Amino acid sequence: MAGKLGQHAVVVGASVAGLIAARVLAEHFDEVTAIEQDELSGQPVIHKSVPQGHHLHAMLAGGIKVMSSLYPDFTEELVRRGTTKVTLGRDVVWYLPDGKAYNPTGSIRAPFDSGIAVYCASRGLIEFVIRNQTAAIGNIRLMSATAVRELIFGQDRVQGIRTAEGRTLEADLVVDATGRGRRARQWLAAGGFLPPEETTIGLDTAYSTANFRRPPSFAGEPIIFITGPAPRFTRRGYVITIENGTLLVSLIGRFGDFPPIDKEGFLAFARELHSDLAYRIIRDGEQLCPIANHRFASSVQRHYERMTAFPRGFLVLGDALCTFNPIYAQGMSAAAKQGDVLHRVLSQCAAGSPSLDELAPTFFACAAEANSTPWNLAAAFDFAFPQTSGIRPPDIEQRTRYFAALDRLQCEDTEVRRLVMEVFQLLQPLSVLLQEPLRSRVLERIGVVR
Repeated sequence: MAGKLGQHAVVVGASVAGLIAARVLAEHFDEVTAIEQDELSGQPVIHKSVPQGHHLHAMLAGGIKVMSSLYPDFTEELVRRGTTKVTLGRDVVWYLPDGKAYNPTGSIRAPFDSGIAVYCASRGLIEFVIRNQTAAIGNIRLMSATAVRELIFGQDRVQGIRTAEGRTLEADLVVDATGRGRRARQWLAAGGFLPPEETTIGLDTAYSTANFRRPPSFAGEPIIFITGPAPRFTRRGYVITIENGTLLVSLIGRFGDFPPIDKEGFLAFARELHSDLAYRIIRDGEQLCPIANHRFASSVQRHYERMTAFPRGFLVLGDALCTFNPIYAQGMSAAAKQGDVLHRVLSQCAAGSPSLDELAPTFFACAAEANSTPWNLAAAFDFAFPQTSGIRPPDIEQRTRYFAALDRLQCEDTEVRRLVMEVFQLLQPLSVLLQEPLRSRVLERIGVVR
């Protein structure tokens, strides 16, 4: 077929990142096979291999924008299945030690209508909708309960995969979307390739989560964060209204101060937060599931863009490429943004002399740029804790002063406020907050003359 880049592409991993990759690849290959090691259910349930699946998940506005371009019926289907639509600036609040706020720093104390909407749903429902809409595409085939054992190498390229049962699938392109493990690293080593460099931020964070039926006493906003400024406050509480009015309550702690998984300990941890909102829901609401716990040691950025030798016919995407601190709910949106990068790069390849030879270096360079915004935003919050390990940026103090002044400016200027929100929602790159004329306005506030 004219404009096609190959006959067959294989995606290893059919969770969110893998499904998005399969959807993008379907435009450029005759057939796409997405292989998932878990048994795929016909219901919105959590994959066994997604340990953080029971906890908070959100598609940020930047991710929703990409998903709506790939799946025109995406948000409508979420709403049909009971998802909560949320307007940023009005329906998302922070309960701080000194009162209620409408942004993470607490500088904005009055609600406002940003005109930017997001949707609150469980991870299971979000993935279920994506999977159904992906599977409806005619040239995509989903294989579940199938583990991939190794890549098949030949002539300095990946030529396919071999399953644990010994079955082989030939492919013009294989995409690793297996998540937070180290499968790609192992597979590359087996093919004689060195692993990528890694940047790690040690977080030592854990969270415990359960769902509750809304008690009659609850009348809060759809998204509530109970937080305090770092480094004094290491504990957090989240109350999120997911599908059909269910309340997801998540308690989070760092550096050994972790929330328990027994009901009594869970309740006691919530009681010690500076707001009793989560405590009252746990005490008065009907608990709908067991308390799930997940411990998260570190964020990891794998620098495939720096590799000088990499096999043709192979890509890495999603958490396998960059693992973000999950408490900021960036992962699915970052995967969507990487899918958008893949879509653009493949389209460029197809528009020229159709070839996959330069796909990997081009994709990894563009994906690294896309990942830099969520990575640096999360790192700024995480490095506010002295216990966080990792290489701090040499200009971290200057950055802190700059963004503190920017935060004060956004309280006075609604256009700046909108721009800051668009960056945090991954609609704009972080670099726009450092460009002129905004940069000079911020520097003037901190006494820097240019």
